[in-house]
Formats: sequence, structure tokens, C-alpha cells
Amino acid sequence: MRRSKSYDVAASLWSPLRNERFRSLWLANLVSNLGTWMQGMGAAWMMVQLSMSPQLVAWVQTAMTLPILLIVVPAGLVADHTDRRTFLFFTHFGMAVTALALGILATGGGMTPTLLLSGTFLLGCGTAMTMPAWQAAISTLVDPAEIHSAATLNGMSFNFARTIGQALAGWVAQIWAVGVIFWLNAVSFLGLVFVFWRWRFAANGGETRPLAPRRPQMLAGFHTILASVGFRALLLRTFLIFFGASCMWSLLPAFAGIQLRLDAPGVGLLMSAIGAGAVAGGGLLPSLNARIGIGRLTSLAAALLGVSLLSLTAEGRFGSIWFSMAATGVGWAFVVSSLNGTAQSMFPVEIRARAISIYLMAMYGGTTVGSWTWGVLSASHGMNFTFVVAGAMLLVSALFMNRWSIT
Repeated sequence: MRRSKSYDVAASLWSPLRNERFRSLWLANLVSNLGTWMQGMGAAWMMVQLSMSPQLVAWVQTAMTLPILLIVVPAGLVADHTDRRTFLFFTHFGMAVTALALGILATGGGMTPTLLLSGTFLLGCGTAMTMPAWQAAISTLVDPAEIHSAATLNGMSFNFARTIGQALAGWVAQIWAVGVIFWLNAVSFLGLVFVFWRWRFAANGGETRPLAPRRPQMLAGFHTILASVGFRALLLRTFLIFFGASCMWSLLPAFAGIQLRLDAPGVGLLMSAIGAGAVAGGGLLPSLNARIGIGRLTSLAAALLGVSLLSLTAEGRFGSIWFSMAATGVGWAFVVSSLNGTAQSMFPVEIRARAISIYLMAMYGGTTVGSWTWGVLSASHGMNFTFVVAGAMLLVSALFMNRWSIT
């Protein structure tokens, strides 16, 4: 009997999980993502309590993403010429230690806005060092035809953790204390630390990376990457979408806690609704990608993210806010999984981590510059005005994106 197209799409989506090593990394990363989203919610909520300043709350996001903008490209170069298993083991171990230090400060009553931003910045450094190696390593564990499915599964893990993690963080902050969230984040890294430690010593555990090339060879790799017209178009789309969407991530905790006067569980539940929408969007992604293509899909994502920001300012607020959260999640799933998978599959494995690092620099460059910009704008003109400006910018961008083909 001939299988239906929808059955084939679904089977293709889950096929990477048949790979034992990918499956173990995926499950450990799910736990780590849970801790990361709890940490993000906890840091933002602690800043609300410490400062009551929308600008400082927005700068929590800036502190997390600025290191990625600054060091992700060198990290990609290192990842292409070191053993990725060992590299990932040490970076995740370092992030666990940093999260533990934040937990000690928070529970001991010694946390200040400066220390919170500094600790968040250090966690961002660990994330920046990890991301190119992680995505390049994952793409070598599956068949080339499964790279987009692996990227989608990673995105679903990320968004599922967002759904649960932020709501859980709100309840932890309400029942115990915000500092407990940082301790839980430190524990969440242990699964990945163990998996990478075991992978380092496994027979045939992965490729052996060549010695670092000479400078002309390194520059030639970057020249090849940036010479691709499709890749440059992908970078432009990525920067614009993440610049606009960072308004939601950076200001939502302040908007919910200060303007809506929600408590910690309410803020966490509101933020977790984005993750719920993203999980739903991830399920729709394979069939939509097959029907309309990645280019139109990312344009649709930009429009959804723009509409969601404008909805925050509507009257009859709570109904529009819940719609905004769902639309943000769906749009986020569309754009992240589509662009990640495309960036991972455009170049050969020898220069893949460098290509991913450039893509991540565009992604987090947009997020960093956007978070800082929206924080400053909200301080001078208010959060509602800022949401309107960011939403309008995304809608205008969506109209022009199809002119920049990424295929």
C-alpha cells in the first residue's frame, strides 16, 4: 500500500530519534533547555524585583546575547578544528559552575543588578562557545536528508522546555525563592555533561578534527561562505526578524510584572504560552515547508511576530495578549527551525561550524541590538509605543523578504 504524503512527512520528522546517540543528546538537551528557560524567567523576574526598570529588564536579554554576537564566529572556527565532544563537555561544565554561582548569590541575599547582568553575561559566553559546535555536531549524527528534521526536533525540544520551564519557574519563585531557579539550572546541565563525557570515550564516537589550518585557509573558508548569495539573504532575513522579535522577549517580563501587575506564576504562565504556540507551530512546520517553501514560511513568521506585538496594545487587553502569545510562538517555531536547518545544510561539514557561527552572529546580533534599542525606547516613550514600532517594522520587513531568495 502506498503511504500518504502526510504520513511520509511525519515519519521523516521523527526519524532522527532512531539514532541512539542523537536521541540521548536530544533528551539531555531537553532537560538543559528546561533549566535555561527557567533561568531566563528567573533572571528577568529578579531584575523586576531589584529595579522595577523596563530598561534593565530588557538588558537581561542583552547581557545573554551580547557574548554570542562578540565571540560566536571565533567559537565556530575553534569548533571546526577541535574535537567537538571534548569542547562541548568543557563548555557545558563551565555553564553549570556559573549557574551554581548565581544560585549561591541569589539565595545568600547578595544579588545586585550589576551581578545579575554579569552572571547572565558569563552564561551567554558559554552559550556562544557552545552553539556552533553543538549544531555542527548534531548535523553529523544524522543523514544529510534528516538535517532539517533534526533541526525541527531540536526546535520542538527548545519550545517544549519554554512552555514548561517558564511556568515552572514562576511557581518555584512563588513557593520557594527565585534563587532556587538558578540552582535548578545548574543541575540541568549535568545530563549533557555526562553525555559528552561518555561520548568522548566511546569507540568511533565521532570525527577527529584536523589541526588548525593556516590563516589563508581559514579566510578562504569564510570567503566561500559569504560569497553565497542565498546565505547572505538568509543572514539579512535573520537579522531583521530577530531585531524586531527581540522586543517581545526583552520587554514581556517587565510588561507583565509592572504594567499588568501579574505575580510570578502569572508572568511565567504568560511566557510559557509562547512555548505552547511554538510546539504547535513545530508540528505544522514540515507540511507547510513542503507546500510553500522556506522563503514564504519565514515571511509568514515575520508577519505573525509583527501582529503579535501590535496585539499587546489592543483594548480588551487579556484576550489580545493570549492571542499575541500564541501567534508569537507559532511564528517563532517557523522562523527558528527553518533558518537553522537551512544554515546547517548549505555548506560541507568542513566549514559548517563557521557558517553556523556567522548565521548565529546575525541572529544574536539582531537580538542584542534589538533588546538594547527597545529597552532605551521603552524608557523614553513607554512600552506600548515600543511594541507598535517593533510590530510595524516586522510587518514591513515581511512584505519585502521574498525578494531575497535563500534557495
